[in-house]
Amino acid sequence: MDLIDRYLTAVRRHLPRPQQDDIISELSDSLRSEVEEREHSLSRPLNEAEQAELLKRRGHPWLMASRYLPQQYLIGPALYPYYRQSLSMIVFWVVLPITLIGGALNAIYADNAMQVWGRVLSAAWNGALYSVGIVTIVFAILERERVRITALDNWNPTRLPTASEGREVPRSESVLGLVFGFTFLIWWIDLIRVPEFMNYDGEPVAFTLAPIWSTLYLPILVSLVAWIAIQAIDLVRPWRSLAVSVVDIGLNLFNVALIVIILRAGHFVDIVAAPQFADRVESFERLLNNIVTGTFIVIGVISAYELIYELWQICRARRPLLQR
Repeated sequence: MDLIDRYLTAVRRHLPRPQQDDIISELSDSLRSEVEEREHSLSRPLNEAEQAELLKRRGHPWLMASRYLPQQYLIGPALYPYYRQSLSMIVFWVVLPITLIGGALNAIYADNAMQVWGRVLSAAWNGALYSVGIVTIVFAILERERVRITALDNWNPTRLPTASEGREVPRSESVLGLVFGFTFLIWWIDLIRVPEFMNYDGEPVAFTLAPIWSTLYLPILVSLVAWIAIQAIDLVRPWRSLAVSVVDIGLNLFNVALIVIILRAGHFVDIVAAPQFADRVESFERLLNNIVTGTFIVIGVISAYELIYELWQICRARRPLLQR
């Protein structure tokens, strides 16, 4: 397979499936016509270095694919389907917990059902605005800044894989990973605070993080940055090389170790409220900490699964090479 075919394969991976065949056919004709003209002028076939120079002038496969798609004001069509999917998932995972937790805690303080529902709906509305705002900002940055990524100007056409090399990573997986990573990172570094959603007689109910989070602040930050970097690489190069897979495995091992440390702590959140509600707040605090424990158990299982899956993919990809 020559560099032209490998380039076309890489561009295809950045295109929406319904448009892949038409765009690749058009691009293939254009590229091969240019190659024929160059070969005719030189009276010989182009060598690999000359093909690479021709392709480099065309631009990185990601940028080439984006040129074939119509532009929108804020989020282009290449990212818009993932934007909608991310919105639904982020809103679900933010608004639902806020509604459930806020509803349970409000039930402790509120004098009547109408007061409970008013506060819960207010919490859900604030959480939805926060979620939509963060997701939109992340996608707007991805849309506007992708043409300015210097790594896309320094790519090497000779390193493009063949159609059978490298595990293909779905673009939706990379985009959603970036959105979740950036959203959690923005919250973790306290760049944007989640709006307060509980109060009683005008005074907020304070949620205080346990000391374990201060201890693990830097390791979790490193894990988040590494996760975002892997997702960004997968977005630009939607095929998993051995090096990226090894880094991903190392990150999952690191995350599993973090989760073990977190689970051993056993206490994650303290709730401070009026003294007359101490007994009910203590019960809710215990429930909330149990929910956090269950959540991290699920995250640990997912991390372990991803670790095993990535190891299996490496073995699967390497098996044909060992049989040669």
